[in-house]
Amino acid sequence: MPVADLNGTHIKYECEGDESLPILILSNSLTTNMHVWDEQVAEFAKFFRVLRYDNRGHGGSSSPGGEYSIDDIGGDLLSLMNFLGIEKANLCGISLGGMVGMWMGINQPQRLEKLVICNTSSNLSPPALWQDRINTVKAHGMSSIIDAGLQRFLSDNFRKIGSPKINLLKEMMNSCDVPGYVGCCAAVRDLNLDTQLQKIKMPTLIIAGEFDPSTPVSHSELINKEIEESRMLVINGVAHLSNIEAPEEFNKNVLDFLLN
Repeated sequence: MPVADLNGTHIKYECEGDESLPILILSNSLTTNMHVWDEQVAEFAKFFRVLRYDNRGHGGSSSPGGEYSIDDIGGDLLSLMNFLGIEKANLCGISLGGMVGMWMGINQPQRLEKLVICNTSSNLSPPALWQDRINTVKAHGMSSIIDAGLQRFLSDNFRKIGSPKINLLKEMMNSCDVPGYVGCCAAVRDLNLDTQLQKIKMPTLIIAGEFDPSTPVSHSELINKEIEESRMLVINGVAHLSNIEAPEEFNKNVLDFLLN
């Protein structure tokens, strides 16, 4: 897969679908890589040229030193769009990817057609919880947070099924580079977009998971209230990674919004 040298990091990306189609960018959650979208790409690529990429510190992307901000992580996507000559695109982001989507909507609205933000938040205070996670990973590595991560990512019922997707998520989480993960965690720790959400003017779909403990439905409701051109839906029975637990329902809702 190709790699772009941007902002002092190497960003791995992949484009799929007919080059004549409009662009849809998929942006990943913390601790996952572009394969978190494997069950979306085939369906989305029928209608869009799909661009996936790995956030710094994740998958095949490298990890610049130090802590990051949402400006850094959002800036990576903006630079990737410039690198690829993409003037305007649709964007679908989950969790951290949804934060990137909001950042783009606030800071680069002219670059977006429509925005889909899933299982995300504009403010995940208190910061102490994130600092504790940073300290744990620094001391004990990524394996120390996998079990707790799976409990947040997936509903109890889904974990009991024993889906092979669970092992895929474990592999993605364990493969994160510790400095890169810590840097991205710092960006989430310090994130507060609450007072800027009204700047987002493009059509926006907000997807929440009924049982999401990381970014509860109430966080999506706040975002929906602040973004004038937004609509919101809740996928029942799922936790934080709604696209993993309910791919068919997720895909249908996203495409219905983007194509109409």
